[in-house]
Amino acid sequence: MPTTNPFAAVIMKYIKETSKILCHGIDWVNCIGSECYVIQNILDSAPAVECYYSDIIYFTDNEYYFENSVRVTGNEKYILQRSDHVHVYCIKNAKFPFSWFSPRWSGLKTGLRDVEVPYRPDRIDSLNVLVLGMDSISHNQFLRKLPHSYNVLTHELGAVILNSYNILGDGTPAALFPILTGKSELEMPDARKINKGVYFHPKDFLFGQLKLDGYHTAYFEDMPQTGTFQYRFNGFKYQPADHYLRPLFLEATDLYCVGAVPRYALMLNLTLQFIKRAGKHFCFTFIADICHDDSNLIATMEDDLSEFLRALKSNGILENTLVFVMGDHGPRYSELRSIYQGKIEERLPFVGILLPEKVNNFIRAVKTSLRANADVLTTPFDIHTTILDAVGLSHLSNNYKVPGSDLPRGMSLLRPIPATRSCAEADVHTHWCACLQWVNVSQTEPIYTRVANAFCTFINNLVAVNAKCAKRELTAIEWVLREEHDNQYLNKDSGGGYLSIFRKSVEPSVENYQVKVVMSPGHAIFEGTVMFLRNRDQFLVSEYDISRVNAYGDEPRCIVKTHPHLSKFCYCVV
Repeated sequence: MPTTNPFAAVIMKYIKETSKILCHGIDWVNCIGSECYVIQNILDSAPAVECYYSDIIYFTDNEYYFENSVRVTGNEKYILQRSDHVHVYCIKNAKFPFSWFSPRWSGLKTGLRDVEVPYRPDRIDSLNVLVLGMDSISHNQFLRKLPHSYNVLTHELGAVILNSYNILGDGTPAALFPILTGKSELEMPDARKINKGVYFHPKDFLFGQLKLDGYHTAYFEDMPQTGTFQYRFNGFKYQPADHYLRPLFLEATDLYCVGAVPRYALMLNLTLQFIKRAGKHFCFTFIADICHDDSNLIATMEDDLSEFLRALKSNGILENTLVFVMGDHGPRYSELRSIYQGKIEERLPFVGILLPEKVNNFIRAVKTSLRANADVLTTPFDIHTTILDAVGLSHLSNNYKVPGSDLPRGMSLLRPIPATRSCAEADVHTHWCACLQWVNVSQTEPIYTRVANAFCTFINNLVAVNAKCAKRELTAIEWVLREEHDNQYLNKDSGGGYLSIFRKSVEPSVENYQVKVVMSPGHAIFEGTVMFLRNRDQFLVSEYDISRVNAYGDEPRCIVKTHPHLSKFCYCVV
């Protein structure tokens, strides 16, 4: 992997200080577990306060409804049963409910209702799993913006940090599909919005699989408008996990806050509540609102994240819980992405892993393997395989092998992974592999402009299916790079070992190029990888190997609801 300095001067000029997020007011109601109640400060001034609770009921990923309200007075508790989420309206002086002089409060609250799960007496001792994800947080950005949390993870809790964890594609779905399903987007049902009526099913995700094994499941994500499985896709056919925050955040409209509490703090609090409950747990928490558009803002959660991590220890959660603290990818559209190190950081998100203490104590080989794998090429596929290995369900792993490779695409981090593992074996496409070597192509070579023109033609062909999108013109070629060597596989040698990859430097029949262009209208900047088939004199491009490296804003406004998969390419003419 390339060696980068997180604090290099060329980088730090793009790193900004941000104000801490503050949410104002006082929430009259609090929810702990399945119980919601008026806080003591309000009861002291108004013992007869009346509150009306309306459950927020999930119907689909884009629809929810309110149940009829239930009246609760004074210090009585409202018990969550049909939903984790409620809208609450309270009046201090119920005798004069319509008076302007009667103080009142309304807001959204969430807790954890009791849920039944299948009982598996033969599987009661399997480990819990917690994944805490953060949008757009590279390995280096975590070091820059969350140094105290990093210290807690590594020095206080003994986390193993993956230094060569490489993304598989563009954006959050390219990270979360492999982690939660063991498959890429292309291997899943085509549930893009252009295919109406096609949805994802929880049974294909860890949520559904672990539920059948007796796990309570939770999926917490805080930006429904850009939801991982909803922005480009139709979402889930059924609620994917026992506890699911999407209905709450669809109703919540305040930026960064839910009432008097920051969204990220609500997420951390609910995650801690969930993982402390009795029984087996799988929790996937993904924080996006404070880092999706500007990852510098992640610094606002430094103190709360450090406290959360320490609470995992003090509450005994680390005894039997495998914990991942991670980013999905690095910067995609920020100013930092415009320079070489930004390109590398996009491909190398942060991943820290805390092994359960009972594993540390009794299976030292697991800890040894994990530490040895810290500098080996790893991917989201490996996270999926690791989770299933840790909970004793390895038979559910996806054992797919890239043609020509002897290694499974997804490998458990708790077992040895060959140090020679390559991007090709791990199914990391050339465009996204951070450890390949590239050399400049001279502008005098005919291939220089041919590659750029073929790339731009492909982009225009993508959007040509929609008359609302303009045809874009090539206005500048910033650079064209050639992969230094061609990757070729060898079969097992006669000695019984294997040679996974070798570098072939003699006139390859296939050459890979990376190109960066500027196109008008809109000054769109694209990077992409183009495969050149020398024998056929043919260029091949995939839309999954193209990066839009500057923000597209409202350029695709005319198609974003119907063809969101074209958002980074389309410039609306209507």
